[in-house]
Amino acid sequence: MPFHLAVGLSNCEQIFEPGGTIEGYVTFDLRESIKVKAIRISAEGLATTKWLLSESSKSSHGRSREVSYSAKVTYLDEDQMVWKPSEGHSKSSVFPGIHVYPFKFQIPIGVPPSFEGDHGNIRYHLKATVERPWKTNRSITRYLTILPPKDLNKEVTAGEETSSWKTKNVGFFLFRYGKVHLELRIPKKGYVPGETIWIETNIDNASSRPILKAECYLIQQCRFLAYRYGIAGPTDGRRASSLSENDRYLSRKRDEIKIVSVIHEMHIEPRTEHKSKMKLKIPCTCPTFDSTLIHVEYFVVVKLHVKCRLRNTVKAECPIIIGSKPLKDEQLTPRTPIYQEVATFSALTHRSMLSVDEKLTPKYVYYPKYGRSRDEEDEPPSLSDLQLPPIDSLSDDD
Repeated sequence: MPFHLAVGLSNCEQIFEPGGTIEGYVTFDLRESIKVKAIRISAEGLATTKWLLSESSKSSHGRSREVSYSAKVTYLDEDQMVWKPSEGHSKSSVFPGIHVYPFKFQIPIGVPPSFEGDHGNIRYHLKATVERPWKTNRSITRYLTILPPKDLNKEVTAGEETSSWKTKNVGFFLFRYGKVHLELRIPKKGYVPGETIWIETNIDNASSRPILKAECYLIQQCRFLAYRYGIAGPTDGRRASSLSENDRYLSRKRDEIKIVSVIHEMHIEPRTEHKSKMKLKIPCTCPTFDSTLIHVEYFVVVKLHVKCRLRNTVKAECPIIIGSKPLKDEQLTPRTPIYQEVATFSALTHRSMLSVDEKLTPKYVYYPKYGRSRDEEDEPPSLSDLQLPPIDSLSDDD
């Protein structure tokens, strides 16, 4: 290969905010002189959704067929020519050596975060291209993470308590064993990755069967929007003024992913009440957001398992908000966030079967020391806690 093409960024984290700038350089390393028409770099941000649905019609005599639903919204589309031939020439020679060409792009305000889902994604990337006469263009792509700041202090309901309850008859038909009442209470609604959610549960087992265990987990619910054959959908990042006109072309998908789970073994006797506290530590995950095609929100769920064969679970859930900047609390010391890739739960979905490149895995804010006091962070370990071997047991042979 006579040359090497690379894209470098001034931000080593490769994470940017809407309204900011993407600055970097294109490196063109040549071993010998070549003819070049132009060197370009483009910045692109797209939200795409796509899936297939089985449909039947009169013309197909009752047989079903696969119909494609898709949609695409462009949030960023800019192009710059970082090198061009001299005036009056359509091509020119570039001599051997390392050539560096700077570039700068402005990120629009209000764009959604980078996201990867089963039925859609939001991706931002830079693409550098070398255009050569009578030869195939050579290009290189570098993916970025766009992460809008989501300040929980600006969310009206983030500091409010949230609760939910559920009453259900366990058993089925002739084998009904009575009602189980489950009530959840969470002290606030807004959290950041790395923070712990404390859930208070009030269980009234009015049935004749014992409750064996409770499963507490956090669900990421993703909703996707697409249009039949990709027609009649928005393309410029703005919401359609009225979706009712295109309802016959519209399709929606909803995915639920369990991103963290804790099981509490318990034995609640029939005709008794029980109160307990459960906790969940939020892993690194995407903040709550709403965009034209993709919507992401979170729910804390508690599920009780009753000792019977049919209709043996009782489930209640509470919505929460995941942000990137925590609520202000005078009792907690300032925390320094880091950027991490999403947890491995995404590998459990069928998207992992599509050979998705690792560089498409976005990074999000995570608070590894959330809630720790300054003394716990800075105090060195005590020598009395160290277990050292006795001195006379050491030898040169060791």
